Amino acid sequence: MADLNFIDVSGVGNTGKSAVVDLLREFPALWVPEYWFEFDLLRVPGGLLDLRHALLEDWSPIRSDAALRRFDRVVEMMGCDPRPWQVGASLRSTGQRYDARFGGHFRTLARAFSASFRVGAYRSEWPYRALSDGTAKRLALKLARRAGLRRHVTRDVMLLDGRDFDRRARDLMNALFARLVGAGVTGVVLNNGFEPFHPQAALDMLGARQIVVTRDPRDVYVSGLNAHAVSAADRSLIAFDNDGMNKSFLATDDLALFVARFRRYHEQLGPADPRVLKVRFEDLVTSPAPEIARIAAFLGLDPAARVGGTHFRPDQSARNVGLWRSYSRQDEIDYLTRELGPWLADG
Repeated sequence: MADLNFIDVSGVGNTGKSAVVDLLREFPALWVPEYWFEFDLLRVPGGLLDLRHALLEDWSPIRSDAALRRFDRVVEMMGCDPRPWQVGASLRSTGQRYDARFGGHFRTLARAFSASFRVGAYRSEWPYRALSDGTAKRLALKLARRAGLRRHVTRDVMLLDGRDFDRRARDLMNALFARLVGAGVTGVVLNNGFEPFHPQAALDMLGARQIVVTRDPRDVYVSGLNAHAVSAADRSLIAFDNDGMNKSFLATDDLALFVARFRRYHEQLGPADPRVLKVRFEDLVTSPAPEIARIAAFLGLDPAARVGGTHFRPDQSARNVGLWRSYSRQDEIDYLTRELGPWLADG
């Protein structure tokens, strides 16, 4: 099949990116996952982007060998779909169960992808592997070395060539998602697939486009407050899915740290790139027509093909604009206004 067009929709935490995802859900040419599904293989430590860096951008014999082994471990942990009685596999699993998601093919395809970079392997003393060994193995190897059994402490070292990395990564992604998309679908939407922080490597790798959603920090703060600490008067202002833990990554329990986090994240969004479109949540839900036209043009979508009103409901989403005006602690809002002025919706 032809290459799929990968589109990442990313936010910076509690920014309302689901509104963009719901809008894209109304275009029949796009496959859009459930709101809860995030394909994490690209961005996780040891995932596709780390492997690309080690094999293509910053190759060395030590780091390339270590990166491929780490990638294979990540694939195993994210891919395995153990049955209840498979205790060992259940302990290895990190819960994504991508084999189940991709029809039993995730680990097979990902392993074939990683193996394709192997030129060969040789046996050698290789002390760098000790950094990832368990305690018992490290001890056993130390004892063997002291006993003069040096041939027994050699390791398999891979010689790797990643010069065709991006093409093979696209082939892997196409092969995986071809199992999910239906007839006539030309594009795949990823939820936070590779994050908005300097996304150029992922854009190059996948030939992708990205939409980054931002939002007024005062509304991010108020709707992300700890549900267990907020006053009764303010409870109606927090996000519907805020259970007191799932928004804890925003650091709203510490106002100064929330500000530092928000500033740092936004400063790292990176320079302008024609493959990245920034959308302000407030603009999309209060003046949807021009924003929808802008998004469709950016992605090369036909606005006439959109089945409007089936998922994207700007009138409902607009109720989440300006929540901060009703918050009881206006001293905190004043602080946010002073500290985060460049990112205010009305700034």
